[in-house]
Amino acid sequence: MRIENVVLRLPGRPTGRWLPFLASGLAAELGAGAFPLRYSIASLTGGAVRVEATVVRFAPDEPVAELLAGGEILVARRRQRQARPFAVVQIVPTGIGCEIGGFAGDAGPATNLLAAASDLLVTHPNAVNASELNELAENVLYVEGRSLDDFLLGYLALDPVAANRIGTFVDPTGSKHLDMVIHALHAAQAVKGVDCETYTVLDQEMGVEIAWSDSGCAVGTLRNPETLVEGVQRLLASGCDAIGGVSVIHGVSEEMFARHQRGEIPNPSGGVEAIITHLISKLFRVPTAHAPLPYFQDLKKPDTANPRGAAELLSTPHYFCVLKGLHRAPRLRVLESLETARPGWITLENVGAVVAPASALGGVPALVAEWNGIPLIAVRENASVLNVGNDRLRMPNVIEVESYPEAAGLVLALREGIAPAALRRPLRVAQRI
Repeated sequence: MRIENVVLRLPGRPTGRWLPFLASGLAAELGAGAFPLRYSIASLTGGAVRVEATVVRFAPDEPVAELLAGGEILVARRRQRQARPFAVVQIVPTGIGCEIGGFAGDAGPATNLLAAASDLLVTHPNAVNASELNELAENVLYVEGRSLDDFLLGYLALDPVAANRIGTFVDPTGSKHLDMVIHALHAAQAVKGVDCETYTVLDQEMGVEIAWSDSGCAVGTLRNPETLVEGVQRLLASGCDAIGGVSVIHGVSEEMFARHQRGEIPNPSGGVEAIITHLISKLFRVPTAHAPLPYFQDLKKPDTANPRGAAELLSTPHYFCVLKGLHRAPRLRVLESLETARPGWITLENVGAVVAPASALGGVPALVAEWNGIPLIAVRENASVLNVGNDRLRMPNVIEVESYPEAAGLVLALREGIAPAALRRPLRVAQRI
């Protein structure tokens, strides 16, 4: 099994929806023995669509081959109705330097505002993880990004639970911080009542390394993903329901971290952390999240001029936020079809809106929203290093708003069955067809 980052150029533009165009292009370009863990449109130039992807390549006889052969990206399922409860999906893509959400946990207030306007809000760890802080509201479902994609594609249901038993893997690179990780486990158990005493140190280093894409996004790779797979298998065999992990991210210099703290570049570790958890999500279908251990032995603390980055300087393990998020993260249920969902499970049919930065509409959540005619609320003030907006994609379901307060008002209207057009003037004129 090998993980690599690739850039694909898909010629032309779709004649219909974007998702089947992207899926068929990926399948043709990657061929057999490759599964795209994450992928998105990075730019549209000339007559081609540029896609950046992180791909797992595997041989047919490897133990993971059957698990990585799923066709979720090829055939997205169709939503038939708007079910209750009314769920909203909020996306803050990792590693693209979002103005809101580009630092640890600084999308938390926006997340909770949208949750207040929804019955349920589904979001990924990147939006709320903040070192020792995780202030997600009670009606926020904490779902790792790969599983969130597959939920929107119609292949997973979310099963809310009272609690999970959390297992933790520690990359050997973080062994010098092991005592602090164990302190976090004990504190979560003693203070919040989390069942999280089980941990394992991986047999070998994962080889977690950062990289930068041509579009300026933070990505990365794992040199030894097999040791991660073996460690997660041990934890699941011991009875764990959810998987958290910590590791040192290699390749981050003090200068690079300081530039991130000043808001000059995206979080260097964001992309590679997503690769770790995407792999676990895809192979094992369990809730998962990851936290980076300190990059440096003696980090000179940056100044406090940027309050958005303050949470990243709070602690050594940065791990309590993960334990709090996974404590009640919904279990993942594989669906044979949307009709096979049990009462109480949340599926694609509950999703009434998707909220994302207006500059980053090239990922699976936004494209699934177009595929199924789900309102896609694009927030202009949440700028990023990307420039993949609706001025380029021309998706008919996009509603652009300036801010998250405006997005929350629109979510509230949708939840109450009020057509957004009815709130604007002039009203639309009735048209005969």
